[in-house]
Amino acid sequence: MISRLWLLLAVCVLMTGSLAFGASELTPEEKIAELEIKVQADPTDGKSWNDLGVMYAQDAKFEMARDAFIHAVQTAPQEGDFHRNLGLAFSRLNNFQMAVAEFQAYRRFDALGGLDYWRLIGVAQVNSQQTDAARVTFNEGIDMLSPVLGPEGMRLVLALNKLESDAGNEGVVRDLLKKHTPAARDLVKHAREDTDDGYMEAQSIIHNRVGVMVEDGKLMEQSGLFGEAAELYSEAYAMAPKRDDLLPRLVDVYLKGGKSMEARVAARLARDDHPEKSGTWIATGKVHEKTDRMDDAIIAYEKAYEIDPSNAELRVAIGNLLMRQGRDKEATKYLKAGVQAVDAKPEVVYNYAVSLMREKKYHAAIPSLRTVTRELPDMFQGWLALAQCLQQTKQYSKAVEPYEKAYGLNPDPKLLFQLGRCAQKSKQYEKAITAYESALVADPTYVKARYNLSLTFMDAKKYEEAVDSFKNLAVLEGDSYRAYYSMGLSHYYLAQYDEALDAYDMAYEQKETVNVLNNIGLVYDAMGNKKKAQAYYKDAKALKGGK
Repeated sequence: MISRLWLLLAVCVLMTGSLAFGASELTPEEKIAELEIKVQADPTDGKSWNDLGVMYAQDAKFEMARDAFIHAVQTAPQEGDFHRNLGLAFSRLNNFQMAVAEFQAYRRFDALGGLDYWRLIGVAQVNSQQTDAARVTFNEGIDMLSPVLGPEGMRLVLALNKLESDAGNEGVVRDLLKKHTPAARDLVKHAREDTDDGYMEAQSIIHNRVGVMVEDGKLMEQSGLFGEAAELYSEAYAMAPKRDDLLPRLVDVYLKGGKSMEARVAARLARDDHPEKSGTWIATGKVHEKTDRMDDAIIAYEKAYEIDPSNAELRVAIGNLLMRQGRDKEATKYLKAGVQAVDAKPEVVYNYAVSLMREKKYHAAIPSLRTVTRELPDMFQGWLALAQCLQQTKQYSKAVEPYEKAYGLNPDPKLLFQLGRCAQKSKQYEKAITAYESALVADPTYVKARYNLSLTFMDAKKYEEAVDSFKNLAVLEGDSYRAYYSMGLSHYYLAQYDEALDAYDMAYEQKETVNVLNNIGLVYDAMGNKKKAQAYYKDAKALKGGK
């Protein structure tokens, strides 16, 4: 199917003809009837045949228009306008080869200096699949009209630009636009908007040139060539200061290139030129954020959000900054909106969950963290946060696996301790013992892991292992009430009463407590020494009463 744009380029100027009627109030049908009478009366009246063809064309009766124009050409074979109008009729009937022939005749015979024949011929050649010939025609016309070009020259540049773009010749397009943009800018500078011929075409050339420069700038950014990208964006801004995305892009590359001063200047220009655009305030916020003016950055981003409340990334940026400021409740409001989006990124969901955790809303954070760990199974922070929330809500057995996943991604002995603690509380003693022992292998001086391991041995009724572990605890932290007290208890359960008494005596030296005295009494009871047991029970009671 023929491109509609090529047809518009071909027929962008109305078919010419000088219609003269006595009564301006005649309807089109009456005018056609009058002209038909004229040509029937005088078949050699070329002007009337041409005017009749124009009327038929305006009524979309292109076959009848073609026939009328053929009659007109037959009466005056060297009248350029008649050939032009016949060519346009052939174009509308998709007979592009015949259109080419008529436009070439128009070029030969035009006596008034019409300059559109290169474009008309070239477009017809394109539509008849004569691409190479069209390229030659467009270039010939551009060369003839250079260096000023003028309105028709601008249209030729656009036609050639489309041809090369459709052919995928990006390099040719770049060179073409770069070469002729100065002439387009000069025309725009001296023309009146929307009134002078060629103004819109010149603006289109500038727009295309700026578009190419922006794409090149993006490629430079991706390659880390921020200085080169900045030059392109700056030049593009000089050409199209009304385009509101250029200064924010310039701010970005200046910041990436470490040019904070230049970024501030570009952001100020954006605020002057486009204060109503969201991108202006996003760029301003980035500048403030880069210079650690977080309160100002939040204000700028919030202005951008007021302008464009549908920007999910903006909500996240505001929420993250508020979290960094410790304003968790405000952060939750922004992050929650981002999480509710269908395509919410896992990172956004994670930040929302963290904001809930900071408000101690651990139950509420768990579903979001489960989503994060499902979609990003290699994200250590997600597993750790999920484990912490489950632990905080006393879901110890469910916290074990997330701690295991977190440790697998970041082998920190402290994670093994928390894993062991949750396993211990959920009575998974073997798993707890393994976790504590692994933590001690990684860090033999880890006192908390040693103490909890000793207690877990007791919980698992492994009293001999508990005794040895409490001895190691006493070595780590020196004379320790808790080590000796628990050691004495382990000896007691093993029926090692003398050893239990020794351990309790050492504990009592560290701290005189009711529990130690009662437990010594229990040992003597177990040994059958009721009298001595009663004495210790009495001392315990007295100590308790004294307190």
